[in-house]
Amino acid sequence: MIEKQDPEVNLQMEKPTREEVLLRSVKIIHDFVPELQDAELTEESTINTDAAMDSMSLILVITKVESAFDVNIPSEDWGKINTLGELVDAVMERL
Repeated sequence: MIEKQDPEVNLQMEKPTREEVLLRSVKIIHDFVPELQDAELTEESTINTDAAMDSMSLILVITKVESAFDVNIPSEDWGKINTLGELVDAVMERL
């Protein structure tokens, strides 16, 4: 289970930790994908299938996460992101 904290606390001071990226990404998913608003999300949670979110929601989430951390995940890599942990990995690699 992911502990709820303010995920924006450290973003302006130094490189965010993996946990901070995870927490902020979960917040973005909850904010922008209504059907997952109350979902318990872990790094193993699948986020790229119709069971989790549709392709438009995934694109929205990725662009919001990119904006939140000032990174650019190339669109050709988006299809490789299957889980929340893989999204976090993609962000961490670009920080």
